[in-house]
Amino acid sequence: MIFVIEDDRGWESYYRRILGDSAEYFHDGVAAIAEMDFDEPPALVILDVLLTGPTGFAVLNEMRSYPELMNVPVAIVSSVNLADDIAEKYGVVAVFDKGSMKPAELLEVIERYA
Repeated sequence: MIFVIEDDRGWESYYRRILGDSAEYFHDGVAAIAEMDFDEPPALVILDVLLTGPTGFAVLNEMRSYPELMNVPVAIVSSVNLADDIAEKYGVVAVFDKGSMKPAELLEVIERYA
């Protein structure tokens, strides 16, 4: 299962067109983490950075605090320009800019991890 944590309804619709029912959709990270099955964690998390409430980085740090979720692949998607070393710094598998992300790039990450 893929978890999409995105509070923008337009972007949620974008992900739903690509992923359909193969993903669970959350508008905040707290609810997403509460729903994660620690025995069978998500195959991939697609995580927005600018969430209402805790930021995507706070959600990622919370996930990484649980041994069962520590190695879950996370792809960060953001409308803000992030530093080039952000993937290495946060241990994520991909970083996408919402302004230039192509569906094929996202699909490649999905196919690799989910």
